[in-house]
Amino acid sequence: MQLDRRNFLKGAALSAVGAVGATTLAACAPSAPGSAEEEALSSTGAGANAGEYNTAETAQRQWAFEIAPDPIPESDIAETIEADVVVVGCGTSGLMTANSAAEEGLDTIIVSASTKPTSRGGSNNAVYCKAFEAQGYPRVPIEQYQKEIFCQTHKVDQRKWYLHYNNSEEAMNWACDLMEKAGYGIDIEIGTPDKEDSLYLQRTAAVGWNLNGQTPPEEGLEVVTGKMQPLFVWELARHLTDDLGGVIYYKNIAEQLIREDDNTGRVTAVICKREDGTYAKYVGRKAIVLATGDFSGDRDMMRRYCPETADYVEDAVYDSEPDWDQGFKYGGIYKGQGQKMGLWVGAAWQKSFPNCTMGAYWGPGPRNLYTNHLGLLLDRDGQRFMNENCIGPLASQHIMMLPEKKAYAIWDAGYAKYEAVSGDWTNDSMMTGDEAVAAAVASWEKAASGGNSNYVQGDTVEEVIEKLGLPAEALEAVKRYNELAKAGNDADFHKESEHLHAIEEGPFFGEMTDAFGFLTVLGGLNTNIHMQVCDAEDNAIPGLYNVGTMVGDMFSGTYTFMIEGANYGMTCVTFGYLTGKYIAENE
Repeated sequence: MQLDRRNFLKGAALSAVGAVGATTLAACAPSAPGSAEEEALSSTGAGANAGEYNTAETAQRQWAFEIAPDPIPESDIAETIEADVVVVGCGTSGLMTANSAAEEGLDTIIVSASTKPTSRGGSNNAVYCKAFEAQGYPRVPIEQYQKEIFCQTHKVDQRKWYLHYNNSEEAMNWACDLMEKAGYGIDIEIGTPDKEDSLYLQRTAAVGWNLNGQTPPEEGLEVVTGKMQPLFVWELARHLTDDLGGVIYYKNIAEQLIREDDNTGRVTAVICKREDGTYAKYVGRKAIVLATGDFSGDRDMMRRYCPETADYVEDAVYDSEPDWDQGFKYGGIYKGQGQKMGLWVGAAWQKSFPNCTMGAYWGPGPRNLYTNHLGLLLDRDGQRFMNENCIGPLASQHIMMLPEKKAYAIWDAGYAKYEAVSGDWTNDSMMTGDEAVAAAVASWEKAASGGNSNYVQGDTVEEVIEKLGLPAEALEAVKRYNELAKAGNDADFHKESEHLHAIEEGPFFGEMTDAFGFLTVLGGLNTNIHMQVCDAEDNAIPGLYNVGTMVGDMFSGTYTFMIEGANYGMTCVTFGYLTGKYIAENE
């Protein structure tokens, strides 16, 4: 094929990691109606000129979601409601901020698109708290947080991490007092066990909640460890409205912020569309606080800020309206409305790129809470590819690089003699030793007979390999692994000898995983340590704050789960608690 200049540039651009690509260029705003640039940027069909690849010029263009819509006319606003503080969003972070502000004497309201308080999961990180003390758990050493900062290659705002470390005990004690007074129990979620000097040690550091015999606040609550945050948000909402005089306006979808002085002054209000189609303006005399969650349900925002995992959100999520009441669920969540409103009034995006995702493959093979399978892992070609002793979310980053993104585990009935085995991450019970083998094997046999062809059982290793569809090389990999295990020395990948165990006690099992368990995307607007939203020069936009998942530069790369409950504990509980107080003292 003749390689002319056009083909060379086209090929180079398409192969570049940073290329936006034809499908996402359609989301860019054209420079002028009818211009050649407009035609190129909006065309994705065959034969398009520049629309087939990105260029240095087009890479700097605005995306459609960055361009503010026309202002909602004052004539369309049916009602104006004023308060000292207006919080947008009724999740953990918004409710913590509202409660904190109201306890300081501020007139506080929440506006929320949902019909009720919302939450997902239930792990709330703290360095220490009264519940740790009561249940005999030690203070988390600073080295655990420093290790996490290092793991994220320092592409995070350390000031915020140490802000949490220095203040989480006070914030979590406040939360514990609230829940105990309401009659709920407090659980401490155990970390993934490992040696003290392990890179992947996950220390016990998260507070959760239990019903303590009470009736659940809503129907359908999944009563399992790690998913009990609904108890907390419902109690926060009750405390705000019943005890502190706050008001929550549900079914209010925030659409625009108002920034005075031709979008250069103070942010003073948020305009919401109500259930009846009318608009209401909510004026915050001291502050507007955005607590609207993530942007994983917006295709263009994911392509722009999180391209590595954009394809793991289904088109059905991108193309549908969000479920504002959504609880725990894998897949995308919200459309980034808070982030968009911030951009429209001059906010800058966070500095770390791409945005961090919370998710992992969670497998294959039996594991213990957040750890990886500690036996033998193979790729599609039957080759071992890693030191299996790793925490699951980090292992998944390597799995994403494998052929077809497929990983296979092969293990035997004796696996549970040597390695702790749990259910998924919501289960705080662990099975170890001989007494665990029967229960573990029974659970594996049940999984293998459940009709899932990705999970198999066989009387021999050869049978398992055949059922998994692996090539003959896989048998050689098992033999090699057994040799290393019997020698007590992993000469290939240098896994610790305590995790080297021959696969030879039938029955035998295997599992293949190629599905990414996407939970949410983290971060968003440029945010300082007071949770003030900032412009591109790091100047705070007067009157505008954000908390929770949308706080910028908190996480980078992948969410490792080694700081258990970090997102809730840091950005929601600690930062929400501090932000309400900061507004009261400084606005």
